[in-house]
Amino acid sequence: MKQPDRANARLAAPVRWADHGFAAIPTLWLAVFFLAPLCFTVVYSFGNSLFGAVELGFTLKNYQTALSGFYLTTFLRTVQFAVTASALCLAVAFPVAYFIARKAGRFRTLALVLILVPYFSSFLVRVMSWQILLARGGVLETVLNALHLHSGPLDLLDTKTAVFIGMVYAYLPIAIVPLFVVLDRIPPALLEASRDLGASRWQTFYAVTLPLARPGIATAVLLTAVPMLGEMVIPRLLGGSRGVLMGQAIQSQYMQSQNYALGSAMAVLVLIAVAILVAALARLTKGFATVPA
Repeated sequence: MKQPDRANARLAAPVRWADHGFAAIPTLWLAVFFLAPLCFTVVYSFGNSLFGAVELGFTLKNYQTALSGFYLTTFLRTVQFAVTASALCLAVAFPVAYFIARKAGRFRTLALVLILVPYFSSFLVRVMSWQILLARGGVLETVLNALHLHSGPLDLLDTKTAVFIGMVYAYLPIAIVPLFVVLDRIPPALLEASRDLGASRWQTFYAVTLPLARPGIATAVLLTAVPMLGEMVIPRLLGGSRGVLMGQAIQSQYMQSQNYALGSAMAVLVLIAVAILVAALARLTKGFATVPA
């Protein structure tokens, strides 16, 4: 019995090495194109800024600048926008996903296609279309005036409200999909058992559906809030000078001011916000494997 075992071990060894080799390819890719630039960004954030260059050293003045005055206001506004817009996406996406998963029946595929097809169209074109809708004399102004919900010109373009509307619109579809997947996988027998034991529809929702939907909720928040923290296109097109978020501020430091050290410090602050968000979502889904399925 020992000789066959040794032979099998010798045959398995090349397979393991092949697996390690294939795993090393994406690991190397991430190390070169993700971790290395990230390390440079962190190092630059502690350096001294020169015009178009960074003198390596250790100073906290870049973070002091990034956490004061206009830049601090921009950072806090960015976090606020990401949290509130992601929460609104979740509030709208959950009932839509629940309806598709539980009530749409044979039309669920059509419903998902109608949601996803606009998302896969040009992001720039979709955002610019809101410029037409929100502009003075635009479609939205005409409709609101016709319904007597608004009177006079509509001054939404180049405001923070326009940026908020654009962010919710742009990222809502990718919040619906993970929620649909997790709600569709909840066994109907669990819901029926809850009802048989005397629970109302709302009690079943809070005690069964919502806990089992935690992974989908966490994924939806992750897919919306993280890109919102670095969003640059929507604030530029819809917010103008009054809708500046952190993505625009960082881009301005790199491209216009060429203050790479300050831009790096601001980027690190955004990364810290992302890390806190990911840690909170990981805590939300902690122990999910113990939930009966």
